[in-house]
Amino acid sequence: MSYRLNKPYTDAQRADFIVEYNHQGGLRIEETEDALFALLDNEIMGVDENGKSVPVVNENYEEEIAESRQENFEQNFFSTSLGWIRRKVNMKDGTIKDFLSDLLLQIKVGVDTGQDIKIITYATPDFTQEITDEYMISLQSYKSATTEFIQECLSQLVNDFYGG
Repeated sequence: MSYRLNKPYTDAQRADFIVEYNHQGGLRIEETEDALFALLDNEIMGVDENGKSVPVVNENYEEEIAESRQENFEQNFFSTSLGWIRRKVNMKDGTIKDFLSDLLLQIKVGVDTGQDIKIITYATPDFTQEITDEYMISLQSYKSATTEFIQECLSQLVNDFYGG
């Protein structure tokens, strides 16, 4: 349930409320005619039976969170026939490489010369769950790069460049 500071309040009380609930607690602050509110993640401002602005539970919260998780995932991964590929990959030495611009050419050369090039792919997450590092590791699998995969990656690269 949200936190409330009724009006009238002093500038110091207002500042203390904002520091405690927003700066330290990370809650959203909303001000109405009657009060200052610190809203929980699943709350939005609504209207009560008297026409006053009040915090209410956002009935679409879980769906909005899942959509946000999916959007974030799709910004950081791209889909192929082998599974989802992470755009920024962590190398064994700790460096971070862009999969398409830094690694694709080497993978293509390996595949073209008959080498079995293993890549890490991901299954599609359940976006109703929190996307933690541990959860993402559970979705990993190693697959051999194929000519079809290389073509999909090249298409993704072109799509990223042209925005098609």
